[in-house]
Amino acid sequence: MGFEKGVRRGRVWDDANALHQQLLKFPFATTGSNENAFERGFATTLMSTEERYNQEVITQIKKGVSVQSVFAFGKKHRPDMTIGENGIAVELKFIRYGGLKDAIGQGYLYRLKFKFVFLVLILSEDRKSVYESIENGEEKDLDDTLHHLADDLNIFTYLVPSFEVKKPGMRKVIQYFEPRL
Repeated sequence: MGFEKGVRRGRVWDDANALHQQLLKFPFATTGSNENAFERGFATTLMSTEERYNQEVITQIKKGVSVQSVFAFGKKHRPDMTIGENGIAVELKFIRYGGLKDAIGQGYLYRLKFKFVFLVLILSEDRKSVYESIENGEEKDLDDTLHHLADDLNIFTYLVPSFEVKKPGMRKVIQYFEPRL
């Protein structure tokens, strides 16, 4: 079994562009203290704006539907939310210490079933220095890896701070997604 074919045109790609816009506007710099709080907040936002999408928004908190899982390594792996049955998988991770490797691994597994994968890595206040070092270009290997995932594998990563970004010129979201122009 190979990756689901994901072409960057058509209805699913339109949904990917709409999701991209929504991720850029979502207020991740909140008092959320754990991953579940962020997942619930973003899932609720997606559900309330479902009319923007061509496919159904499916979340773990929405009654009557269930998020499709990917079976690998003897276990079912399920993204936090999806847009469509096999269109877009969304995985949110609240990063306090580790978690980046796990998120990338999950992204690979979700690509088996979904055309596009969005990894949203929410960095805690404790990881502020990591966010700043990425933003300052001090993490070239990580930057290259995330570009490769986006460009070659349709796994798009968003690094978002759960803290307020106050430094002039610093982006509020570091994203690895090239929207349609």
